Amino acid sequence: MGFHGDPGRRPAWRGAASLLVVAALAGACAEKPDPPAADAPAPPFELLDLDDRPHRLSDFAGQVVVLNFWATWCPPCVEEMPSLQRLQDLLGDDGLEVVAVSVDERYSDIPPFVAEHGLRFLVLHDLGKRVSRRYEVFQFPETWIIRRDGTLAAHIIGARDWAAPASLEIFRDLLE
Repeated sequence: MGFHGDPGRRPAWRGAASLLVVAALAGACAEKPDPPAADAPAPPFELLDLDDRPHRLSDFAGQVVVLNFWATWCPPCVEEMPSLQRLQDLLGDDGLEVVAVSVDERYSDIPPFVAEHGLRFLVLHDLGKRVSRRYEVFQFPETWIIRRDGTLAAHIIGARDWAAPASLEIFRDLLE
């Protein structure tokens, strides 16, 4: 048995420990912001790019933003990167901005990946996954589409061909 004494009686420390755990969880839940919802304003953020320059979501006001959360170690993420670049190339001049947010723990993994894949869109590093937690990202890749007015248009889980005709048509509608 785990302790000596009356088997029907809990040790006093168990009750106190349970209360501390419940109190800690309640405090953590109380501080957690509401999850993002369709048509709600996109949660603001500030992250550094690969040259240590800060970027805020507000920097993209008036543009349609494809906010993609990814990692270098994620095969589906790697698979969709070329189509994200094609999307940026095709619609970037029309007001679309691909912003790829890496959740890699080691910054040193990101620049070689970007160079190897010829990525020219903005890549940010979410060290500690602070922003990905705010967007409740739990699987990679995950993408949020943000309208020109800063509201959330869509949430997509998993890899996509972002430059497929059907995808391009949706983005063209958002850009009108």
